[in-house]
Amino acid sequence: MKHFRFLIISMFLLAGIYVQAQETITGKVVDITNNNPLPFATIVANNNKTTITDVDGYFSLERNQDLKTLNISYVGYSPKQVIIDSSEYIKVSLAKSIEALDEVVVEEKQNAAREIIKKAIASRKTNNPLDNLNTYNYNSYSKLIITADKDSINGSIDSIFKVKRKGLKFKKIDSTNYDVKKILDKSHLYIVEKASNFLYSKNRGQRENILGARMAGFKKPIYEVLALEMQSFSFYKNRYEVFGTEFISPLGEKALKTYNYRILDTVIEQEREGYMIHYFPKKGKELIALEGVLYIDAKSYALQKTISQLNAAIDIQAVQHYQYFPKNNIWFPTSSNVVVGKGENDHVVNLFGALRIATSSTMQDSSMVSTNPDDLTKHLYLKSETKNFDIRLNEPVTIERQGTAIKLVNAATTRDENFWNSYRTKSITNKEKETYKVVDSIVTSGNFENKLSFIRKVMVGYVSTKYVDFDYKSLLKFNRYEGFRLGMSAITNNNFSTKYKLSAYGAYGTKDADFKYGFSAERRLDKYDDTRLGISYKDDLVETGSLSFITDGRAFYLFEPRLFNLSQFQKVKDISTYLTHDFTPKLSSKFQLSHQDVDPTFDYTFTNDGKTYNSYQISSITASFQWNPFNTYMQTSEGKIVVENKYPQFTLQTSQALRDVFDSDLSFSKVAMRVMHEIQPLNKGKTTLLFVGGIGFGDLPITELYNTSPNQPDGEQILDRFSVAGRDSFETMYFNEFFSDRYLVFQGKHFFKRFNITPKFRPELVLISRFAIGNISERQQHEGVDFQSLENGYLESGLEINKIIKGFGVNFMYRYGAYHLPNFDDNISLKFTYYFSLGF
Repeated sequence: MKHFRFLIISMFLLAGIYVQAQETITGKVVDITNNNPLPFATIVANNNKTTITDVDGYFSLERNQDLKTLNISYVGYSPKQVIIDSSEYIKVSLAKSIEALDEVVVEEKQNAAREIIKKAIASRKTNNPLDNLNTYNYNSYSKLIITADKDSINGSIDSIFKVKRKGLKFKKIDSTNYDVKKILDKSHLYIVEKASNFLYSKNRGQRENILGARMAGFKKPIYEVLALEMQSFSFYKNRYEVFGTEFISPLGEKALKTYNYRILDTVIEQEREGYMIHYFPKKGKELIALEGVLYIDAKSYALQKTISQLNAAIDIQAVQHYQYFPKNNIWFPTSSNVVVGKGENDHVVNLFGALRIATSSTMQDSSMVSTNPDDLTKHLYLKSETKNFDIRLNEPVTIERQGTAIKLVNAATTRDENFWNSYRTKSITNKEKETYKVVDSIVTSGNFENKLSFIRKVMVGYVSTKYVDFDYKSLLKFNRYEGFRLGMSAITNNNFSTKYKLSAYGAYGTKDADFKYGFSAERRLDKYDDTRLGISYKDDLVETGSLSFITDGRAFYLFEPRLFNLSQFQKVKDISTYLTHDFTPKLSSKFQLSHQDVDPTFDYTFTNDGKTYNSYQISSITASFQWNPFNTYMQTSEGKIVVENKYPQFTLQTSQALRDVFDSDLSFSKVAMRVMHEIQPLNKGKTTLLFVGGIGFGDLPITELYNTSPNQPDGEQILDRFSVAGRDSFETMYFNEFFSDRYLVFQGKHFFKRFNITPKFRPELVLISRFAIGNISERQQHEGVDFQSLENGYLESGLEINKIIKGFGVNFMYRYGAYHLPNFDDNISLKFTYYFSLGF
């Protein structure tokens, strides 16, 4: 999701406050005595159209000839009738009734609301479609639009000046407001449509089959945008998600500790009585809670309708409607509407887990002034509408390939108008049709689709050409053995072939004056199971005692932290053939047959069965499995895409070396396992846990032992050892200090919320603790090297302060326990950290 945040920012940050069009009548309901807004007051028109005010007391209704009067009511206030005239804006003042003056009555209403909520929480399993139903099947049509009311925009050409000591200096002409207003004459700013079929069974989970997808300007859609869930399907879970941000659900386990409740009114929804319950955050809970109204069935205590609102740097309003199915005695979601716009207050919003949105006042450049004071973003807004239809409950469904949450069918992006008209719940407007034409023209003329594809590749470390992607992170590296490592790496992309993939690299070390290289060829046999057969060869260096899992994908860092300090390697000539296969989308595997010529670059002799080896050959079979049981995946024509990473995640790998197979000198067995987990409470930072362990039996030279990932270079003084800190390495453990044939590592990190000292200075505090224990058999087999075991347990703890300046920070760790060193300074590690960030 990290790169998805970059992709969507240009699209979703356009949203501003919701400005009503001229065919609507708007108004505000306030207290007559103090002019305070009355949130969620009920407005009923004479034509039976109803609405309620938002958290700021505002409302809107479509104006037509039948609209004559409005009846406004609010709990504790006397109702009022308003006659509609030609005005486009109405302000309604309500007076408190006698009942409202009685605090005992107010408390009784609050207690009554809590009792209703308690019953609704107790009835969640009965009322939640995911728990109550065995299966469901429905079609869905979604439309997302970015637009604005053009009449609210000041379209004059803007002149930008830079503030100087002697006055203002002209910088440029800015015609953005003018250009946008001109576009809005005929079209919106952006549009996305999606048609899907949803299937669910208790045994196999939910599957969304995307049957049609259309994104203005893009022949190939951005998959992650199609996977975006604007609001959660179910309000009954402990957390509720709206626009990529999670909140405590008002019907969750922690709801009564998070929200206050009060009854607003009783309602009739689909001929069933219900309660209107206003929920709002308790003091101190504003950052993890929403405000809104729940319509709750008076008999079953199920949801009939929900309204959620967030007022912060970005304003979000979400409405979800339900339909009652008497045969199943259940309310099922039938539609949802989300409006996102620019907010007015100072509350920072973290969208999609990390995208930080602040008010314009905190981001405004005071060194610039303009002649047009109108902030365009205040007028822009995003609107998403979803309609569910053809709903079938508890009827047989077939879900193939359990574990794929979303499947994009091959024909989805090439659907014609006949298809779309069969799924649209109402006809597309001329303005919406024109939006496709305008955006398509702009994107094509600016070649933006190809530019976006290029940027996406750059963000994961590639510079893309038509058929080949070049890995720019391989251009320059540094370690203490090779010195500067100059290299080039390339891999073919899907334009070259969707079935075949070729790759090659070369590198030269300025210190060891040696050339390294490798190449591979791979054929994809099945895109759905990610079955691939490949062969590779490399002549390169490998860190002595390192552990790598062959199912791990390529990780991208601007630089690799531990690589700077490495000094001990073995030269390896490796020829391998491999097969990858996904047993399920959540369980992937890789099987590899390898033959290696291994030559340590340091003075070392391995003694085994009366023979001595300075170099040796190893033939081995390796099987590795990666299980991510909670990840969300999308299946596309290009293969499997991770939509959302969730934890825990498990990796298991086993290897067997075979003596006398292809002249192999050694026989041994190795098993390694890794467990990664994240705990992320709402608005409280996160805790990450890492467990890694390995065990080996048989003829194990030092190159096959485990070094436990040390990262402390030699040096008498603390500053002599100052370098770059790793992500998961032991910062106070010296290189080549410990080797084990069995070991276990535990690491715990807690990332506090970033401190908002200034808009640009937002450091992050991380507390870190690591523990390792291990041992080694037959230490006498290893000659020429001196190392210890970890049998007494190794401990280090410390902290990081990250992202102090331009992504740079500092790491401090202290070594203690059984392996505490006599010289105090030798137990300290002081290093810098670097975390690449786009500033979100």
